Order: sequence, then C-alpha cells, then structure tokens
Amino acid sequence: MKPANVFLSGLGCWLPSAYAASEAVASGLYDPSVHAESGLRSVLVAGSESPPEMAVRAARTALGRSPGGAAAIGTVLHGSTFYQGPEMWSPSAYIMRELGISGAGSTEIRNGCNSMLTGLELAAGLLSYQPESRPDILLTTADNFNSPMFNRWDSGPMGVIAADAASSVVISPSGGFARVDAVVSRVYPEFEGMARGDEPLFPPTGSTGRRIDTVERAQQFNERVREIGGVSIADGIAKACSETALAAVDEAGVDVGELRWVLVPNGDEATTRNCVMEPLGLDVSRSQFEFGREIGHASSSDQFIALDHLLRTERLDAGDHVLLFGGAPGWSAVAVVLTITEPPTREQELTMSAGGAT
Repeated sequence: MKPANVFLSGLGCWLPSAYAASEAVASGLYDPSVHAESGLRSVLVAGSESPPEMAVRAARTALGRSPGGAAAIGTVLHGSTFYQGPEMWSPSAYIMRELGISGAGSTEIRNGCNSMLTGLELAAGLLSYQPESRPDILLTTADNFNSPMFNRWDSGPMGVIAADAASSVVISPSGGFARVDAVVSRVYPEFEGMARGDEPLFPPTGSTGRRIDTVERAQQFNERVREIGGVSIADGIAKACSETALAAVDEAGVDVGELRWVLVPNGDEATTRNCVMEPLGLDVSRSQFEFGREIGHASSSDQFIALDHLLRTERLDAGDHVLLFGGAPGWSAVAVVLTITEPPTREQELTMSAGGAT
C-alpha cells in the first residue's frame, strides 16, 4: 500500500519502571547463561495497572500532541497481545469513555506483536472515509504480562523477554510530524503452528488455567516440522521478514541507504541482524537495538517507543526516512516506511511531555 495524505500527528508512550535483568538473575527468575548471551540490561515491569488504563495514559499524551485532540477522533483501534481485562468485554470502548471520545467507532485488533503496525495499516485504509468533523484515527496498544499463567523471564528466544508498556498514535489526513509512505503486510501461514505447538484448539488455554508456554510451543513445532520446502524454519522466517521489509522500502520509492533508522521488535542482536539489517545491507547500529536492551520486548509498542525516544532526543530531522518492521508468530510481517516532516522542537517536547507521561 502506498497511501496518500496519511500522517502521524501525535505520539505518546507510557512506560513503567525498569527491572534490572541482573536482579532477575539473582532472584532465580532469569537463566544466567541466557542473560550473559543476550546482553539484556533491564525490562519494563508494571504493577497492577491494567492494559486499558495504561493505554489511556499513552493516548492522553498522543492526543495532547495532536492539533485536533480527542474532538477530532472518528475511530479508535486498540491492539493487544495478552489479556486486557474481563473476557467478553470491550477495552476499546473503555478507552473511549475514559478519554471522553463519543460519536466514534472502535474495534480491537488481536495480531500479536504486530497489532499496532496492523492498526496503522487499517487506519491508512480507513482515513479517507472518516467524517469531516472527525477526520483522525486513534491507535492504542498496551500489555501487562504479570500473570501466574505466564513467565516473562522464559517467554521467547534469546533476548526476547516480555515487557510491559503502552503506546498510542494519532493518524491524521491533514499533516503531522511524519508521513506514511508505504505499508506492506504479509502472512506466512506455513509457520502458523509455531505459536500453537501441540496445544488443542479447544478448549482455549485461558479457560482451563493451563500455563502459556510459547517457548515449548515453538520447540514442539520445530521438532515436528524441521523444514518447509527444503528450508529450515529459522531461514524461512528470516526470509519472510527480509522480503516484507524490502518490499515496503521498494513501495515507498526509497533507497535502502537513505533509511536513517530501522525500528524492529526488541530482542537479541543476531535476530535483528539476520532477519532485517543484513538483508537491507545496513549495520545493526542503524537500529535501536542497544536502546531496546533497556526495555525488553514490549509487545506491539517496541517500534513506537523507539520512535518516541528518537524524537525526544532530537535524533530525527525533516526528510529522514524510518522503517518500522514487526514480525509476529502466526506468522505475520508488517513493514511501514515513514518520512519525518516536522519533528517537534525540544521546547515543544518538554511542554508536551509534562507530567512524566513518556
């Protein structure tokens, strides 16, 4: 997709306190050998805050940074990976009520760690159909992985440790700090079983109280399906990631060398390098890998937390191109190319961030 007149006009994040990885090792929560190899320094860990409450905090910042504010929102899209609250309940409606948004539509997106990027894709397609009085779309996402059903310290491959956070962005047709130049999303169903393993489709895991073990599921899949089409699972996923990222850059008409930053899910350096950076011909230093070592894998917020960080530290200039890439078990891949149009000044950032929202 090569959308026209789709802009990011406001961005906000809510980040809880960081928990040192070394403390997790000392407490017996985190395998010391995994810690040594991953280089993870800390992980964001929330307390008892519910994800929708976290999303509201991030959204208030995003709306405060967008000229139209809450009054201009015609649609709210809320993305998530983990439990959001009571089952058979609408977190997006809760978020709207808390933000004072009425007369708008909303829905929830469940596309794992790609939920926010998928929301951006959907928003780009919906934007031209918004009412004139409410032309903007609000995206939110949040996850809190504190649960007896899930062990964040053993939640993924090397360096992929689940973190808690929320992020939000306002999509507008009238301008903003970044323009969306391309969106490419693809699903590779041959890898669907990687996130399912030997789990039965019914009854659902949550309804039985069974522990959610994503590592065991992936191992079960890998033992059963060692390769697809003569290609190993690891190489197949790397190919899926790289071809999606390259397709988005091509769709945007941008030379790969012109990418100022490539923002990917926080994880281990080898995956960042092999799946995205090397296929693009770029050094891993052009990603925010080092910054991500302080965060952990904050589900679908990773790319937006990194983008917010770059804006607040004045490391983006007008005309810079940024690639946002996400891959989620299922297997889905989404790539978005942005061009920075009007980065906020330091004075604006200090004003907009008042209250410690980011």
